[in-house]
Amino acid sequence: MFKSLKFFIGIIGAIDGSHIRIVKPKKNPNSYCNRKNYHSILLQGVCDSNKLFLDVYTGEPGSIHDMRLFRKSDLYERIKNSLIDFPEDSHIVGDLAYKLSPYLLVGFKNVGILTERQKNFNKKLSQCRVKIENTFAYLKGRFRRLKYLETVRLDLICLLIVCACIMHNICILKRDLPEEFIDEIELRAAREENEFPVNVNEEQEHNEALLKRMEIMNILPI
Repeated sequence: MFKSLKFFIGIIGAIDGSHIRIVKPKKNPNSYCNRKNYHSILLQGVCDSNKLFLDVYTGEPGSIHDMRLFRKSDLYERIKNSLIDFPEDSHIVGDLAYKLSPYLLVGFKNVGILTERQKNFNKKLSQCRVKIENTFAYLKGRFRRLKYLETVRLDLICLLIVCACIMHNICILKRDLPEEFIDEIELRAAREENEFPVNVNEEQEHNEALLKRMEIMNILPI
């Protein structure tokens, strides 16, 4: 379980997407142009509280939304086919770019009428979710080639990204995580982007997920 906030029960990982800047592809270049107007490949990561990658998925063009990226990933397929177990009603956490579900908790949308408990839930969830932002910042700070990949072959780009994630995990396991490797620019950009995510419609959310979030909200200390 997540070690960052023990009172926020059941968290086994945090999920987010990160853009890897690439050279403008010759084929379908517009699909790789993200909303910040540069060309990128997306990296989806799930990490634990030690900044260790539990799952990565990469190769999709930078123009797609984080939730669509998630639905295209093999992680989503394994969850839907019950090939991944969430013991003791555990879950991963993400920002508002993701759809609330029993296995993926997100915060309450702030439309100006949140209660104090809802704001408290959002704050506590954000303190856990920030682990994945830090993980990406360490990844790009250590392997600075990920700031801009000049390789034009998309298959090699994906291989380079996954290899960097594997080496990142090896460094974590060897306790090689000096503070100077964290990429402050990447971290700041990730936090700014997550302050204004592309919201997902919650109108069709499952009652089980809504009740689960409410139960956790009510037991969190304020």
